[in-house]
Amino acid sequence: MIFIELIFDAAPEAQDEVISLARRTTAPTRREEGCMLYRFTTDIELPNRFILNELWESEEALTSHLRTEAVKNFWEELPEGGGIVSSAAWEGPLVSYAARPRAVAIEPPERR
Repeated sequence: MIFIELIFDAAPEAQDEVISLARRTTAPTRREEGCMLYRFTTDIELPNRFILNELWESEEALTSHLRTEAVKNFWEELPEGGGIVSSAAWEGPLVSYAARPRAVAIEPPERR
């Protein structure tokens, strides 16, 4: 599996345009073979900072994705005035944390 994190800033006046572009890119990408996760989020302290997290089953699936019209259109339509903050990728197997013996439950606390 391959996990990718791309962090980029948009110009403040382009925030709504980037959100629309992210939606147009996300829908077809999530239907692609080998896509396990494709999610844009924003930083709660910097609303014009966007984080894209991707998880792909294989390098072949990722390579195929990078050749799609959705990716091509994303980079062509991304408004000017921002920039890449960081980009990183990790590769390897994922093991469910909950499946491990004596794992801590990841659940919200009960409300009173």
